[in-house]
Amino acid sequence: MEYSPRDIELKQFNIVHKGLNENEVRDYLRELSNELEKQREEKAMLQRMIDDKDENINRFRAVENTIGEALVVAQRAGDEIKAAAGMQADVIIKDAQNHADQIVNDAMQKAREISFQTEDMKRQSKIFRARFSMLVEAQLDLLKNEDWDYLLNYDLETKPIEQAPSNDVESE
Repeated sequence: MEYSPRDIELKQFNIVHKGLNENEVRDYLRELSNELEKQREEKAMLQRMIDDKDENINRFRAVENTIGEALVVAQRAGDEIKAAAGMQADVIIKDAQNHADQIVNDAMQKAREISFQTEDMKRQSKIFRARFSMLVEAQLDLLKNEDWDYLLNYDLETKPIEQAPSNDVESE
């Protein structure tokens, strides 16, 4: 039987010859005591359940905070890695551009050197051609010279070489 404060207030005891029925009062008090004990146990059990639930909530909040902090740390780490990767990419691109510029500059320098060498070779070829032409002409002039005719007609056994007449070809 459940008791309410109002039930306890309104409880009537039979009056007997010396007052209240002692057995009835004792039975009522026992029932009341049992009910109060039962309610205390139920209250204690409910309090334990509340405490357990509060503890679970606190643990979940701690886990939530830990996860939140881990997410913040992960986000920062991701941002730092992304920034570092971006800077590293910029450095790599700059190095590649510098290397490409160096390759282009080297190629242009080699092209200029080859152009200068080509021009020098052309100049030297012209000089060689002119000199060779002069040499060939000089040799041809020597071959056409009448001194050859005089030397070819000279008789070594007879007399010494006489002065050859100018522009006259001797005939024997």
